[in-house]
Amino acid sequence: MIVKKGWLLTICGILCFMAGIRPAEAFSIDAKAAVLMEPVSGKVLYAQNEHERLPPASVTKVMSMLLIMEAVDSGRIGWEEKIITSTMAAGMGGSQIYLKEGEEMTLRDMFKAIAVVSANDASTAVAEHLYGSDVDFVDAMNARAKKLKLKNTHFANETGLPDPDHYSSAYDLAVISRELLKYPEVLKFTSIWMDSLRDGKFILRNTNELIRVYQGADGLKTGHTSEAKYCLAATAKRGDFRLLSVILGAESDAARVAQTKRLLDYGFRNFQWKPVFESKKVIGRVYIKGAKQEQVPVRLRSDFGVVVERDKESEVTTEITPVKNIKLPIKSGTRIGTVSALVDGKIIGQAPVYAAEDVEKANFLVRGWRWILDFFKKLFGKK
Repeated sequence: MIVKKGWLLTICGILCFMAGIRPAEAFSIDAKAAVLMEPVSGKVLYAQNEHERLPPASVTKVMSMLLIMEAVDSGRIGWEEKIITSTMAAGMGGSQIYLKEGEEMTLRDMFKAIAVVSANDASTAVAEHLYGSDVDFVDAMNARAKKLKLKNTHFANETGLPDPDHYSSAYDLAVISRELLKYPEVLKFTSIWMDSLRDGKFILRNTNELIRVYQGADGLKTGHTSEAKYCLAATAKRGDFRLLSVILGAESDAARVAQTKRLLDYGFRNFQWKPVFESKKVIGRVYIKGAKQEQVPVRLRSDFGVVVERDKESEVTTEITPVKNIKLPIKSGTRIGTVSALVDGKIIGQAPVYAAEDVEKANFLVRGWRWILDFFKKLFGKK
């Protein structure tokens, strides 16, 4: 019996559906662009038009929030510092909390408004407070994008309001979001569903519906304009495995949530986090020529793991490579190498390693004796 190709594909599709299998080439996202990333390693697990320059709408604010978090982390500003609303900030359109000129609010409340309801007026007020003007803040945004080596991003404002010279890509926004996630405190704000300002008189409801309907979702930022359509940078964590996704150009709010759920489901279904080393333990030793103790113990500053395909036997091996031209002496905590995780000889993850103790330079006699030993080893080795 001859079966036509079309019917054969249909039958295969039905069998795959019944078995719970989705062929990789059949998976796609109904949006202009999409990226799925594991944020610790930065590994891209799925991409669709990821480098296309598109209007990001208020997903722009992942960069605004990053600059604010970095300012807090560096001590330039504190969460309880009062910010005074300027005329310009009070006049911002779009999403807002209706700040009045001269109104004061703490950075904590301003940031909450930015993270939860995407407040343009709060974004501008904080930008002016941190950099003196919104223009200088936007310059800082572009400088940060350049430092992250983003090739398809340029900001014209801090809010995401439409501008021909304001664009980014799904991949670039994922990179910015990944950087933002290095400050876990941001998730305390982006995971808020309902809250209030002005002593309970102004209610905040998160624009990100995903945090209410998807297991493990705790961020990150929505965006919408008629030009950009519906956008969402999202993150969710299940167990010790966190995923980060970006959707640009979905047709509706419901669509961006549904497509983000599909993208995250794809990641959690097909991949898993495999721990390799714990941060507080010595993970190996690095050979440093000329050191008093040539084999120097090293450790990581955070837990190290890799993403592997689920339900696939993946033997992970590791190797530690020293930094070139290390100068002695070395203080404990100095970076002296890189640990690489490999599967089938291919590097799938890397992290810096640091000296677990102070390292002194060997004296002249020790170095001379080592030279003699090396000389004879080479001499007899040749025979």
